[in-house]
Amino acid sequence: MKHTEKILVTSLKGGVGKSTVSAALAAAFAGSGSRVLLCDLDFRARSLELMLGASERTAFNLCDLMTGVCDAGAVLVTVPVQAGLLLFCPAPDEDAFGGEEGPSLDDVPSAIADLAKAVEADVVILDTGAESATPGVLCRDYAETVLIVSEQSRTSIRAAEITAGKLTRINENLDVRLVINDFDVKLANKKARAGLLEVIDDAAVRCVGVIPHDDSIPLIADSGILPTFGPVAAAAENTARRIKGENVPLFKGVGNLRRKIRF
Repeated sequence: MKHTEKILVTSLKGGVGKSTVSAALAAAFAGSGSRVLLCDLDFRARSLELMLGASERTAFNLCDLMTGVCDAGAVLVTVPVQAGLLLFCPAPDEDAFGGEEGPSLDDVPSAIADLAKAVEADVVILDTGAESATPGVLCRDYAETVLIVSEQSRTSIRAAEITAGKLTRINENLDVRLVINDFDVKLANKKARAGLLEVIDDAAVRCVGVIPHDDSIPLIADSGILPTFGPVAAAAENTARRIKGENVPLFKGVGNLRRKIRF
């Protein structure tokens, strides 16, 4: 039986780029030939379908699958990056859970597991929102690797530290890693934002990836196009390879970013 990489992307703080990281990683894994299942589990503020340019092709969501309204083939959307290798499962609204006749949040991990098995996924990426319930359930019953996303702000670094503590108390066997997103080396060198080592030390989580600041990313996201080239794509590829256990430098192929950082 093949092993499926089960990756949860999370942070208790909103606005740190969890969905951006999830989408970029999904594209990187698919680009390397892995069959990827990308699930939007941000039930309060889903956005992946917009970032993937898939909103007009989204007819059903995870709740529909769980309640038998549709099957796996109907709920999944194929994203045109390495066609057929990146499959997207949309999120329902949060009010879909907790009702007398609706599905339970506790049933989400088994639904994801069944979906991953049905499509023979090599990698499952779970994008979650800035709340604790869903990540906690997934860490307890499904996820193996947890990527905590932080920017350089003090509040997001503190949130990363708190998130790691909460989730490891739920499951001490998790492989918890830090992804530093939107890293602005110019601001770090001016001491206007936290530097690389400062983020890692204060978050107290092992770093697996650094996604550089790129002014074009918001425009790309609004256009519904995944970043498949440039520094962000290269950084996502490095992160994906490091998750798989490869010995890859953090800044391989990311221009001369490594030389610009003042340690």
